[in-house]
Amino acid sequence: MSKLPIIVSILLYILIYLVRWQQGGWELTVDLFKDQREAMDAIITNLLPSPQAQLLSGIVLGEKKDLPTGLRLALRDTSTLHIVVVSGQNLSMVAGFFLALSGLIKRRLAISLSFLAIIFYTLLTGADVPVVRAAIMVSLAFLAQIMGREHDGLRVLTITAALMLLINPRWLLDLSFQLSFMATLGLVVISPILLKFLRSLPLIGQDLAITLGAQLMVIPIIAQNFHQLSIVGIFANLAVGWTVPIIMVLGLITIMAGLIGTGLGQVMGFFANIFLTYFIYIVQFFASLPFAWEYVGEKIWVVWVGYYLVLGGFLIAINRKK
Repeated sequence: MSKLPIIVSILLYILIYLVRWQQGGWELTVDLFKDQREAMDAIITNLLPSPQAQLLSGIVLGEKKDLPTGLRLALRDTSTLHIVVVSGQNLSMVAGFFLALSGLIKRRLAISLSFLAIIFYTLLTGADVPVVRAAIMVSLAFLAQIMGREHDGLRVLTITAALMLLINPRWLLDLSFQLSFMATLGLVVISPILLKFLRSLPLIGQDLAITLGAQLMVIPIIAQNFHQLSIVGIFANLAVGWTVPIIMVLGLITIMAGLIGTGLGQVMGFFANIFLTYFIYIVQFFASLPFAWEYVGEKIWVVWVGYYLVLGGFLIAINRKK
């Protein structure tokens, strides 16, 4: 009898959702720092060589710059393209990285840094719809954790996504929405389970749990849409993911230094260039491997449902064992 209100609520939601689908949805666009972002992009272009400059503009500013064809294909083949474009998955990974610092600093401070990273990235990149959606989902999911309600993270994320779909029901078919939701779901649900086993690994344990959590959830979406499965994607993301917050910080310092003077900007740009060059080298190295990726043909939805069922069963089993 106690389940009746839940069933009624679900049915009512479905009804409202179908009505909103017929009505259409809203698309909000807010770009408060467009001129400042373009000025920052010009400074980066002046201080760094290509393709490091385009890479930094994509990571820090969300600028859609034309990368060299070889590098773009390498990013695609290693499933790291999301890092250099404005995407919900990228935001989730960046916020998750700061959350992983809870092993080194106080947990509340780590989550606060995650919030600051979310707000900063969202505003600086022009508050595009995909980023705003991801920012809301990640923020509320992390809010459950900062309030000591870690187990409510899944519930908060689900309710948030459901409410957002009432704003625009057609987001359900949007690739960026799917990636944002599933990547955040991986961070909230899967990463904590994996971290129980990987915490003992020095240096890479937390990063590996975060990378695996997000990647395992988005694999079917990427494969279904791009018909390509990156065999080295997890390893490539692990190898370069830790550099993203560092590149963002050094990139901002380089921009501020460039505003003061070109010479100082070049000095700071030298340090940013080290990590950018490392990023490019690692991506190209993994992409050059003969088994870097495999073609995936069109699959019916039952295949991917089976994938998530197997993944869920495996995670439940290892969680109970732990």
